[in-house]
Amino acid sequence: MRQILLLLTLPLFYVSSYSQPQLSSNEIIAEGSAKMKVKLDIAVFTLTIDKSDTSEKRAIYKLNVAVDGLGKALNDIGISNSSIKISDYAVSSSYNQQTNRKTYAAANTLKLELEANNKLIDAIFNQIQKAGIQDLDIEFDSKLSDSLEKASRLTLVQLAIEDAKINSLVIAKALDVKLGSVKQVQKSATGTLLHKIETTKFTTPQIKRDVEIMYKTSFDKFELEEVELDEQITVIYTIANS
Repeated sequence: MRQILLLLTLPLFYVSSYSQPQLSSNEIIAEGSAKMKVKLDIAVFTLTIDKSDTSEKRAIYKLNVAVDGLGKALNDIGISNSSIKISDYAVSSSYNQQTNRKTYAAANTLKLELEANNKLIDAIFNQIQKAGIQDLDIEFDSKLSDSLEKASRLTLVQLAIEDAKINSLVIAKALDVKLGSVKQVQKSATGTLLHKIETTKFTTPQIKRDVEIMYKTSFDKFELEEVELDEQITVIYTIANS
């Protein structure tokens, strides 16, 4: 998934750069930058179930039944329990002076992160709807995975360095000098040296192959949003002896 998304978004990048001829101890400092639009590749579901009762035990029992039903509904389309994480769990009470009784509220928030695939997202919404779970709030969000962001930034760094190289040649020609070797590569004029960027793989739950998917949400019409990433690089060259 990461590789496909990266290939699709690469044509959207553009490079903008600027350079300033600064000489210090026979050096040329050239700056380069690059930008790229990347489609968010991780979908995030936040599922909150609230149950209340005048008995604390019954409130917790109702909550457990609802959570079990939600888990089973997700299991039926191939999402394992290991992919469902507990984000929050709380039991509280409030006192009603008019009835002179306590009311207990039990709440459980679950979080599910998966591949930002429209069919898979739609299947989850439909499956939850079919389950008929009451007192359930659903929040949907999307984000960029670490692996895709690192891979994209690695590409941006390479583009920005190439941009800085072009600018350094322009500066050298204007000053009638020859570039020497690369002395330093920085993220900015005062930043630290760049290090190797490593990528990590994000394994997402997959939908069962035999599950029939019927679009009933807006995900059959619209795509998830994109984010713009950018990198700025400063390359310091020595000036070669004539």
